[in-house]
Amino acid sequence: MMMIQSVFKHIDTAVASLVEICDQLNEEDLRLVPIEGKRSVGDLLSHLALICRADLYISEGASEEEMAQFYEKNALYSVDQIKHALITNRDFLYRQYMQFTTEELLHVTTSYWGASYSRLEWLLEMMGHMYHHRGQLYTMLTLTGREPKIPMFT
Repeated sequence: MMMIQSVFKHIDTAVASLVEICDQLNEEDLRLVPIEGKRSVGDLLSHLALICRADLYISEGASEEEMAQFYEKNALYSVDQIKHALITNRDFLYRQYMQFTTEELLHVTTSYWGASYSRLEWLLEMMGHMYHHRGQLYTMLTLTGREPKIPMFT
């Protein structure tokens, strides 16, 4: 479906830019906490790397407890793990979405906190979620003097 391919294109841009950012970081950079009381760079990158799979599970009805277990089981600790997870979780999302019929894409599902969207709308939410946190990451790194040297949009 053309609309899904358009969303995939934007998710690809986000993932590619995040991999490029990772290529500019070292393991010590993951421990940086540029904003007091907020996540570390590594925690934010780990979250970003899991969004495609985690948000898919949420959109398909995973419980809060199931998601807590997912995040615990899939913790990421290195730049290489983060890069690998960004790509494999994106690919997992794409495989799942390419199987959906138009009717299935329009089917409304509800998250454990009560948000209800069609699967197509959930995909748009996932894209927005990635761009939101990518912007946070860019700001965090800029605050530490490590402004990423990448195009943010292509």
